Order: sequence, then structure tokens, then C-alpha cells
Amino acid sequence: MTVRTIIRLQDFESLRTFWEEHQNHPNNDFEHFQLVCRLRQDLVTPYIAIAENDGTTALLVARLEKGRFSPAIGYFKPLKVPVNTLTVIYQGLLGDANEENCRQLISHLQSFLKSGQADMVTLHLVHENSPLLKAFKDNCLRQSDGAPAKWLAHWTMLLPENPGGLLKNMRSKHRSWIVGRQKKLGLAYPDKVVWRWMSRFDDIPDITSRIEVVAARTYQRGLGAGFVDDDEVRQRYRLLADRGRLRIMLLEIEGNVKAFWIGTVYKGVFHSAATGYDPDFRVYELGTLMFVNMIDELVKEGVTKLDFGLGDAFYKERFGDESWQETTLLLFAPGVKGIFLRSSQYCFNAVDNSLRRLLQKTGILNRVKTTLRRLARKG
Repeated sequence: MTVRTIIRLQDFESLRTFWEEHQNHPNNDFEHFQLVCRLRQDLVTPYIAIAENDGTTALLVARLEKGRFSPAIGYFKPLKVPVNTLTVIYQGLLGDANEENCRQLISHLQSFLKSGQADMVTLHLVHENSPLLKAFKDNCLRQSDGAPAKWLAHWTMLLPENPGGLLKNMRSKHRSWIVGRQKKLGLAYPDKVVWRWMSRFDDIPDITSRIEVVAARTYQRGLGAGFVDDDEVRQRYRLLADRGRLRIMLLEIEGNVKAFWIGTVYKGVFHSAATGYDPDFRVYELGTLMFVNMIDELVKEGVTKLDFGLGDAFYKERFGDESWQETTLLLFAPGVKGIFLRSSQYCFNAVDNSLRRLLQKTGILNRVKTTLRRLARKG
């Protein structure tokens, strides 16, 4: 049993055949990962751990990055500590993910931390049934924060066979409400409403700059998340567009973008990436209208499944028909700094969990979330 590493982009070519045979998500795509590594200014080095045992091979895809450790209480992040983090990307385990390979990969991460090259390791949103999670639980309690796992639901949905199927399958009351919102929008802006579905792209900077006007006004931007028009996004979208994978739905009113939905079609599945709308048009429920129109366009293309992507939201649970749980795993280096980071994470998690339980018990959790998002949007 051996674990070897590759940390130079010029050495990636030796992995291409195996990697491309096992890649199964836009995030672990061979070309996409290399592009992100070239673009990230905080990158120290890419880091691929390769476990080989009895004819089986597993890759763990990661990046060693300079960043800040910011544990949170809700949306509040008062602590910012400079750290070197080895980040295992989402869907970063490729190949033969058997129990022994995963155990050796976790052991390798522990040894890497002991070497002093990183302050912590982050395994981003690991599936509840992943053998990597089992290996972590069996071997890493002393190096983790010791707090209960924070689980997030990940939703997908099967798409209808024909355009219009989503509305047809809804209850009549819900269907009438959506049709009413669309009519209300059309009456408010007669002959000025355009739904634009894009699968071919000549000018990525023009599209992203138009979307940025809306994204800058969303609550996601106030929280430091969501779509941002920068050089990395433009180059990533250019790569996806050149390979025929990028899809964008725009709602234009009087020639200006008022809502957007961006995603990637990958192996017959649409992976949602970013969405947003102008808050001045909240009354028209643009998010729901965008969703209904986008589903019809995907069905016309022959896409059979939608992956709602990372993060929880009510509409995902409302429309999704399959889900699983995911959690982010943290490992901390031995030594004074590692102990401080681990203790801070534990304390922040304890306070966050207590507040959430209190708000849920009093029935105001969703109201508090809505208020904070409104404040973030104004900010």
C-alpha cells in the first residue's frame, strides 16, 4: 500500500486518462481543476494524493491555499486568522473509494499536517455514505474539532418528459398562482419582458458584466457569496462555453437584466451554480418564474435531471424528489496554533447550535434568517 503525491501542474498529464475516466461532476473535471489552480492568487500548490493498493487506485484532489480561518455564528464571522489550508474540493475523491484506500488517504492527510506544511485540512461537504467519512470518524477524533456534524441537505429532481410538465404536475392552486405572477409581470411591462435562454456564447465579458448589475444587489453578495464578475469567473465560463456546457437563463425587462440563473450541463445533468434577482421585483416572484421557464428549456435539450447544488433553500425541498446529507470535515495540525483553531471552531459551533435550537423552539428561525438576508442585501 502506497500513497504518493503530485503537486506540479506540469505533472498532471500522467493522471489524465485515469482522472477523466472517473470524473463525474463539473467541480472535479480535469481541465476545470487545472484552470482554477492557474487562476487562484492564493494558491500555494495543487495537491493530489494517490492511494494504490492491490490493483486499485483512488485520487484525492485538493489545493494548498493561503486564506483566513473564519468560524461563524450564523452569518457573523468576527474571527479571521491567517492560515494555510489544504482544501479537498467538493467531489474530490475519484476512483476506487474502498475502505482501505480511504483509510490510507486520511492517514496521509494527518501526516501532512504533522509535517507543518498546513494549519488545517478541509474536506468540503462529504456525502453521508462516503467511506471517506467513515475513515475520518474512525481515525481523526483527536484532530477534529469534536463538535457534532453540521449536516446540509443536497437535493436533486428528475425533470418531466415534456415542456410544460412541471406546471402540469403542480396542484391547480399553485399552478394558478404562478401563471398569475407571470401575467402580472406582463401587464406591468407590456412587450418589454424577454426570457432569454443561452447555450452559445460569443461575448462572455458582456454577459457577466450585465449579470453583475443584478448580483451586486442580492443578499448573497452582502454575505460574501453568490455570483461575482471577476477574471476567474470569466475564464471558467469561457472554458465551459467552449465545451458546450454553460447554460444561462436571463430575464430582461426594458433591455436590462433583472434576474439570472446559471448552471452547467454535465453528463445529462444540469448543475445549478448561481441565481439571483433584482429585489425591486420581489413581488413578481422572479425566482419561481425563472425556475419554471428554465426547466422547460432543459427538457427541450433532453436533460433528465437537475442538481440544485450546494446550500439549503426552501424551493429545493419544495421541488426536489431525492436528497442526501453532506457535512464539511475539518482536521487541525498539532501544536499551539492548531489547538487554538480547533478550540475556536468548537466554541463557535456550540454557540451557533444553541442559538439555532433556541430560535427553532420559539418558531422565529426563518424570520431571523429573512431579516438578516434583507440587511445583507441593503449592506
